Amino acid sequence: MKKERTRKLLGLSYWLSLPPRRRFISLARVIVLLFIITIVLVPFYISFLYSIKSHSDISLNRLAWPKHPTLENYARVIKENKYVAIGFKNSILTTIPTTLILLFTTSMASYVLARNNTPFYKMMYTIFISGILVPFQCIMLPLYMNIYNLGLVSTNLGFILARSGFQVSISVLSITGFIKGIPRELEQAASIDGCGKIRTFWRIVFPLMTPINVTQMVLNTLFVWNDYSTAVVLLRDDTSRTLPLAQIIYFGENMTELNLAFAFFTLAMIPILILYLSTQRYIVSGIMSGAVKG
Repeated sequence: MKKERTRKLLGLSYWLSLPPRRRFISLARVIVLLFIITIVLVPFYISFLYSIKSHSDISLNRLAWPKHPTLENYARVIKENKYVAIGFKNSILTTIPTTLILLFTTSMASYVLARNNTPFYKMMYTIFISGILVPFQCIMLPLYMNIYNLGLVSTNLGFILARSGFQVSISVLSITGFIKGIPRELEQAASIDGCGKIRTFWRIVFPLMTPINVTQMVLNTLFVWNDYSTAVVLLRDDTSRTLPLAQIIYFGENMTELNLAFAFFTLAMIPILILYLSTQRYIVSGIMSGAVKG
């Protein structure tokens, strides 16, 4: 306790000893950080708050802490919503394969695009990343017709193919920039030791791509797990519903059960939060490394 109190006093005395301008900048930085943290945490607070309220409590005062908080909403969601188990199963069966497909295919494609500067590969890179500019509404009908003609409507495979295609552009953009920052000398040394291009990629380059690969894994998991637009177009049967579609039943024409809906939202967030927190140390370095290389 004495050491902690001493550190606080030293920190305060150091801050007071700073020139007024630096003191103001330091204080302003802390205020901005606190403001950003508040903006980030408010949605989580509201989601949890609504999930422990009764329907009448939400109607009376939306943001006040309930007098009698309850976890009954979570129990009702699990027991009464028949789509909870179906949604979790289908979301897992579509998210994991999509993420793995993107992990291996885009890393290999990005390596080729990053290590070749000919006009052909530059054109291919432009085609890849131009997919970011295409709105989903423009390809919604052709997407449905193609998946329908393949007989993959309301199937996990059809959804996996569609979502994998949508995530290719942003993944290639990020990973290609990261690979350009990996020294070519490492590959040249491996080549001198007798490694071919394929072996060099998997033994030398791919392990060095861990930060950006983990970053893309988390981002792709987030996009696929929370996808509503593609799911509502392709997944027409009740048995093929993913989690975003399983939440629709709480929003009816005459009544909205916000307490149950937010309990469902909170349950659906838990796997993503666990994944993010367990891989957090890779994400920042992966994003920054992929962003600064052109």
